[in-house]
This record gives sequence, structure tokens and C-alpha cells, in this order.
Amino acid sequence: MSFKKLISKKIRLIQSDNTIKEAELLNGQKLFNNGDCQILSQSAIKFDFLVSDNGKNANVSLKIEDAGEIKPFRENKMQEDWDKYAVSALFKLNEELSLLDSGEEILHKKYSREGMKKRVLEERKDKALKAKYRIKWADNIYGDHILTNENGLKYKIFLRDFKNETGYSDSWDSRVNKLGTTKHIMFAFDQLKSDRKLFSKLSKDFPFIEIFLDPLNDNRISWYYPGRVNDETVSFLSKYFGTNNFIEDKDVLQFAPFVSEAESIDDIFIRPEVIERIGHLYENDSLSKINRQITLDFSKIKAELFQYQKEGVEFSTFRKAAIIADEMGLGKTIQAISTAIFKKEIFGFTKTLIVCPASLKDQWKKEIEKFTDQTALIVEGLPDEREKQYKQAKEYFLIVNYETVLRDKQAINNTNIDFLILDEAQKIKNFATKTAASIKDIDKKHALVITGTPIENKLIDLFSIVSVLDPHFFGPLWEFSWKHCLFDPEKINKINGYYNLQQLNEKVRPILLRREKQKVLSQLPNVSHIDIPVNMHPEQENYHASYAKGVAQIIRKKFLTPFDLQKLQLLLTSMRMVCDSTFLIDKETNHSPKLQELEYILLEKLDLKNNNRKVIIFSEWILMHKLFGEMLRKNNIGFVELNGKVPVKTRGELIRKFEKDDDCRIFLSTEAGGAGLNLQAADTVINFELPWNPAKKNQRIGRIDRLGQKNKHLTVINLITKNSIETRIASGLLVKQNLFDSVLNSGAKTDFVDFSEKGRSQFLKDLENMIAEQEKIPASFDYDEGVQTEEVEGNESQTELFSENDADEDKITPLSTADLEDPIKQEEVKIQQESNAVKFAQMEEVMNKGMGFLSGLYKMSTGKDLGTENQKIEIDHKTGEVTMKFKLPGFSQ
Repeated sequence: MSFKKLISKKIRLIQSDNTIKEAELLNGQKLFNNGDCQILSQSAIKFDFLVSDNGKNANVSLKIEDAGEIKPFRENKMQEDWDKYAVSALFKLNEELSLLDSGEEILHKKYSREGMKKRVLEERKDKALKAKYRIKWADNIYGDHILTNENGLKYKIFLRDFKNETGYSDSWDSRVNKLGTTKHIMFAFDQLKSDRKLFSKLSKDFPFIEIFLDPLNDNRISWYYPGRVNDETVSFLSKYFGTNNFIEDKDVLQFAPFVSEAESIDDIFIRPEVIERIGHLYENDSLSKINRQITLDFSKIKAELFQYQKEGVEFSTFRKAAIIADEMGLGKTIQAISTAIFKKEIFGFTKTLIVCPASLKDQWKKEIEKFTDQTALIVEGLPDEREKQYKQAKEYFLIVNYETVLRDKQAINNTNIDFLILDEAQKIKNFATKTAASIKDIDKKHALVITGTPIENKLIDLFSIVSVLDPHFFGPLWEFSWKHCLFDPEKINKINGYYNLQQLNEKVRPILLRREKQKVLSQLPNVSHIDIPVNMHPEQENYHASYAKGVAQIIRKKFLTPFDLQKLQLLLTSMRMVCDSTFLIDKETNHSPKLQELEYILLEKLDLKNNNRKVIIFSEWILMHKLFGEMLRKNNIGFVELNGKVPVKTRGELIRKFEKDDDCRIFLSTEAGGAGLNLQAADTVINFELPWNPAKKNQRIGRIDRLGQKNKHLTVINLITKNSIETRIASGLLVKQNLFDSVLNSGAKTDFVDFSEKGRSQFLKDLENMIAEQEKIPASFDYDEGVQTEEVEGNESQTELFSENDADEDKITPLSTADLEDPIKQEEVKIQQESNAVKFAQMEEVMNKGMGFLSGLYKMSTGKDLGTENQKIEIDHKTGEVTMKFKLPGFSQ
């Protein structure tokens, strides 16, 4: 049962339960209706509240029990009755989840090895019996038989053991599945069993002594022959195999002479996979020796790498396959680029292919050419153009996105790629996709994956990534699943959890290197800034382009009325809102690549479920916070939420909850938290959208980067929607002009503005440039139908475009002497005073800029100065009184 249904059911029960005093029920509803109940923190199963009742505060928690029961807690102790505080909390939680819903019961099913193997064999058998294959039979019953599948692809089938119905196929599945059979082999055995005439006419002589990788013996090099072997051949086999029919992996390097000696014995046939295994082990041994002999010269890289980065480069340079899974912000890209440079120098590599998300291609090219002497080519254009670029490229680095690989696989393989780099490998985390299959099929000598994905989460994703690098490393998926996955008892293919994670950690150490920020803090600068570009969904593009069309119609007018200015404000705000999610615009859809990226950052790059990091997420839209809350509850990440509607007296409690509660990892904040709050417990700030004013951004960072900060290294992450108004905001081109600061706010009283070419501001020029780009994107509806023409629901306060005031935030509540002696009240007073001081300073700045703008207008219309030089508007920070003094000259007739 979902949270929403569970809570609704509980409300119905307590409303009809005679054991609950009617007064408690009514008073609880009253507390809720009066807004006296605030949520402090939330997680998947526990919600904490602060209830104010006649000046007294009460803490109460609601917890979802394993049996699906909701129970109230007071001061971390179970309470028997639903009192008014618990009732108010229940109604508050019901309100919180009224728009959004999440959660489901979790059960597990764990397979044994034989149980999992039995399951996959039955699944394959079922598919084999339903298949429409055709077989061209060889003269010998064992093979090679030619099977053609429904798509016309042909495979060779060799039937090894008729008792156990095992065999060999030249399919990829046969090489890695450790089952000794495939659908094709099963089909062939079934055909022979059903056609006795065919069975009897085929020769029954086993054709050779087979040297193969035995799938039923962990793919060890083995030999098989069902008949009697002559003495001379037995002597030769025993020289390498001893008394066994297989050799251990540790002895494979001594097995190499067998291959050349066996060429003179006609009865022995060696499968190609055996040669590959020997070559693979020899190359790894050679790489280890070279590693001990060579010291990397990092002067070839035009950057000063940190010591841990140098260790990462060395790790990946001397391995055929490697994964650098450093935590976000530790510079994986420069490590990958440096690795490619050293592979060129040491091994003579001539081509490196970088596969990355489309949004990162330009960034890769820029960093390659900044930090090395090499050039890079972004392969793009029509298919014929791309194929020509692959063939003629002189550059060492080629850059493509994942979708391109799917279309260009053959052209890429004709290019002779030496080194393959996969960045942000989300596209290959699903092993069953065509993209993952295409990446696997790229012919390369060495490969490197860089990703922030921790190995403790999403293990099937890790399986897929490693399989691209080395398909034999983990073995088949069914074996990996048996070792580490817990399945849903009803949905057979759904995975509910994982186990044996420490065993997995040990397993991946030879190929995976992961460093956490806490371990390398001494090497890092104080604050790291990371901009993450995010593409728009097509629906977002339609909205954004339509609003841009409306902006264009307004700013191309010579004279603007107050209504034009108001409409311009609304259009620009809507452009910003839709960059976050279409849900902020239409309240129906939720197209938000940003939200998906945020979830990926929190779970994968920051790995919040497995460390003690504290993160602040800023967004000025309250409705966006509700979407954050849904995502966080789904992932069982505790959080608190602050916005302008949260009373000042409650905020100190929110901060303490965030700082002291280990389960509370996220602090969601609007601009109400951008000033006057100290949040030194956090080490990361995520700006879901950038504010108009850079000062606001600095205020956000200032919440954690101040005296008393508990972390030596801070990370600031900005999510920026590509090809949007946010790109211009990030460049700082739309934030510095008096026109914007003084006119585009609700306090402006200007009747009209002269936008002739002479008086046109840089702001409008930049705005026009942006709009010119946006007009290239076709709009699907008229902007007037989509623009917000009322107070925008979910906007905490339109501080930058509409008003510098927040009604809840600006109320100053008188405090008694007793209140001032209370340390909690003292902190609240400090917070309030700090917030008011910042607000007054901001108001002074806006008003003074308004004077400057007014002076400019006066001079444009009269040719005279208004006389405002060296004049100033001041606000008394204690009383809020505004003083404005200047001398107004006489007007000429």
C-alpha cells in the first residue's frame, strides 16, 4: 500500500475511532488548520514535526512500521494514544503527500546457485521450443551444424555431450554463459530427439580431442574426448594437464608452448577462446612488468595533478581495462586524458575514442586542447560525413556521443581504435540495450570507464559496465545475480536488494579505483565549482521557445508600458521555471531532465546512502521542493525543508535537525535560506537553478563557507539547462544593468521607457541575442496561453523579478525577556536580525539604483541632470524607516 493510501486510511480510522477523545481530534485538526504544525525532516519511513501550541513547542514523530501501521512517537518514545499533536502531524503529512505519492512494500527472494541456474535453463528451453530456427546438418552428429535464426543470422553448432545435452556455439552467449548450452544448442538436441531417422543416418565418430574453455568448470582450459586416446597423445596431454583434464588459471602462462606443439598432432583441435585467454593473461603480465620499469613523466600534462590523480593515471595506464570511479569533483576527466597521452607514448597508440553524453563533447575537446599538445575532433554531421571524418582524421582524440556509436559501429571499427574512454556511462548501464551491445562490439586494445557510480549501488549497472571492459570478469549475469541480488517474490525479474557487497568490493579491486573526497581533502582547494549542463525535454523546449517569442514581441517595442514590464517579468520567470520542470507550468506533466540529473548526482556521484555527507539544495520554487521530496522519500533519504512560509521561530529547530540527525542528509531551501542562516554542517551546495543576481548565489554558498565550517573542502554544483535563459544567467550577462535592477520589480512606477537605439541598454542587447537564438526553436503554442498571469504557484517569493519582500519573513515578532534567555530563541533572534540586515541592504541597493535610473530618464527627456550625484537612500535597520534626500532642479520652459 502506498504512503498516501496508508495515511488516508489512518485518518479515516482515527476519525471513526471512539477510543480517541473527540477533543484531541478536533484540537489536532485545529492546530493543523492554523498552520501550527511544521515538518522538520522526512525519510522513507519516519517523519518529524514541530507543533506550536499557545507558545509551547512539542516534537512529535510518525513512523511507518514494518506491518504497515503508522504510529506516533514523542521524544523518541512510543506513545499509546493519538493526542492532538500526533493528529495534527498526521493531517500535515497527508497534506504534504497530497500531490505526490511514493513507496511500496519490499520483500526479497534469494536464489541458490543451482536454483538460479535451473531458472535460466528453463527460460532458455522455453524460448528454444518456440523458436523458428532452421538447421543445415553436417555429416557428423556432433557438428558443425549451421543454424539460421529468425533474423537470418547464422551460427555454428557443435554437440559435445548427448547425455547432458551440452555443446558449443560460435555465438557470444555460448562463450560467456557457463551453462554448456544455448537456445541454439537446445533446439538442435530437440530436433535430433524428435527425428530418429535423422539421428540414425549421421556419423557418430567424435571428430577430435577438443581443447576448450569448459563452461561447467568455471571456463578453465580443458580437454575432452569421449573415446579412447592413443598412448602418444595421452603422454603429450599429461605433460601439460597432469592427471586432470583441466589446468588452473595460475598455470596458464606455462601452458603457452602447448599451442605450438599441438599443431603437429592432427587429433587435437584448439578453440579460439583458448588462444584469447592465453594472450590476455600474457598481456596483463607484460603490463605489470612495464609498470615496474617505467615512471610516468607528468610534465607532459599542462596541469598540476594532485597526487591521487597521478595514482589514478598510473592505475589506468598499465591496465587493459580499468574503471576510475572517484567521487564527484575529483577530476576524473583530466585523469582519463592523461592516461590516453601516456598510452600513446608508451604503447604507440594512434587513436583514442571518447564516448560521452552529447552535452559534454565540447567540454572534452576544450579540456584536451587545454591540458595537452594534442588536438581533438568531434565527429558529427550526416552519416557519410562522419564516416569520412573517421577515415581521414589526423587527430589522436576522436569524440562521439553514445547515440552516434549505435549508428557508426562499423565505421568506428574500420578506424582501428586503440584506446576507448567511456564517460558518464549511464548509456551502457543496461546491458540489454542496443547501445550497450554496440559499445561492446567496438574493437579496441584498452578501455577506461570514468564514472562516479559507487560499486555498492545498482549492481546490475556495474555488471553491464564491467562486461563492456571484460565480459569474463564477472561471468554470466545469472551467476552475478545469484551471488549478489535479492529478487521480488512476485515480479520475477525485479531486483529488490543486494548482498555480499564486501565480497564484490574485493572482486573489483584489480580493475576499479575509487577515491572519496574525505580521503584526499588535504590535496584539494577549499571550494570546487562544478557546472553541469543539462538538455531540455522537447516539451520544455516548446514552452521555452513560446515564452521567448513573447519576450521578443515586447522588447522590440520602442516604448514600454507598466503592463509590458509586468508581462516581461512573467515571461522571463516562466522561462526560468520551465527549465526546472514542466510541472511548474502546467501542473500536469513533469518533464525534468534536471530532476533526473539531481537524483543521479545524489545517489551515484555523491553516494548519499553510504556516507555522511550533508547537502543543501536551493530552488526558489516551493513546488519544485515537493518534487524533490517525492524523489528523496522514494530513495529513503532524510531531509528538511525551509521556505518563506516556515515561521522564523521554527528555523533554528530545522537547522539543528539537519546538523544533528545522521539520517537527515538534505536541506531543501528557497531564498529564505540564502541569507541569515549558518549551515556549516553541509559540504555541498546544489543550485537547482541559478538566481538572477550573482550576489544571491554568493549568499547561498556563504551559508556553508564561513567560520566554523566543519569540512575542509566544499563543493558547489550548478545545474544549467543548455540553450536556455539559464545559460545566459550563468554567463553573467543578464544581471548587472540598472534597467533590470531598478525597473523589473513590482515597486517600479515608471510610465514608459525609451528603448530607442541611443538609449538601449546592454541588458536588452544581451536579451535580444538570447531571444534570437531561441526563435530558431519552433513553438507549439502561443505564448499568451502559457504565460503565468497570476502569482506563480509554488514560487517561494519572486525576489529577483517581482519583490524583495517575503510577508512571512519580514514580520518581526516581539520577544519577552524570558525568550531572550532561551538559547533557542537567541539563535532565532540572531537569524532574524541577520536576515533583516541583508534585506535592508538589498533594498537600499535597489532603491539607489532606481535613483540612478530615474536620473538617466530625466536627462534623456530634458537634457539636464537631476542632481542626484552623491545623494543616497538610507534605511534605518532598527526601525525600517526610509530616508531619501536630493535637490530637484527647476524645469526649463
